[in-house]
Amino acid sequence: MSPPEVVWSGYRLDTRSFKKFVMVLTGRGDGPSPDNDQFSVKWASQYTAWRFKLPPRDRVITPKIRFLYLNPDSPDDITHLFFPIRWLPYKSPRQLDDPTHPDYATTHGPNEKDKAKLDRWLTYIHESNGGKYRFNADMFEFTAIMDLHPAYEWRIIE
Repeated sequence: MSPPEVVWSGYRLDTRSFKKFVMVLTGRGDGPSPDNDQFSVKWASQYTAWRFKLPPRDRVITPKIRFLYLNPDSPDDITHLFFPIRWLPYKSPRQLDDPTHPDYATTHGPNEKDKAKLDRWLTYIHESNGGKYRFNADMFEFTAIMDLHPAYEWRIIE
């Protein structure tokens, strides 16, 4: 039996912006050049390591990440990272593809809680880097994806 799937809603960030994001978070520029278009899993690992070093009360503010692939047939073609916020049970492809489906508007648009979570996260990052760099919420795009139920988090990059 396959693990259950859900529709995740959250924010996505392109890999180029994510690299800059990680450089600010970690205070290190020792990863691959942000101008290098090829994404390295090392960037996601650096984010994950930074996140795990946070106290539990702060870790709650910082979301886990998932890779988004441009081409499902080419798993090395990572174009964006996805920060999941919330989920609901997957019923049909229409939830993701059909704007007339009742779940579409709910899953593809941020609500006030989603916007507040992003704002709280970006404020935390700004304060934790000494106010040197502020990320704009416009860098992030709200979207929805189908992926595994949260009970099967082995696909999530902690």
